Amino acid sequence: MSLTLGIDNDLKSETRSNLKKMGLDMTTATKMFYIYINQHGKLPFTPSVGRSELEQAVYEAKHHQFAGEYKSLEEMRKDLYSDED
Repeated sequence: MSLTLGIDNDLKSETRSNLKKMGLDMTTATKMFYIYINQHGKLPFTPSVGRSELEQAVYEAKHHQFAGEYKSLEEMRKDLYSDED
């Protein structure tokens, strides 16, 4: 069976390059996608329109999804102002 998709050349090129780093080609990756859907009855990711970083932070705060707890205000400040992430 043959499959023809209208994919932007830049997207296709970037994808091919990333797949090559993983030791995969486009055909194998596409087969893997189809197999996953058939085995699990769903996509290998959750489609969404996404949220901005701020919207995500507000959502997490409202739904009490915190990264962790701090033992002191100083510990929180140190984490807040660190260069990580």
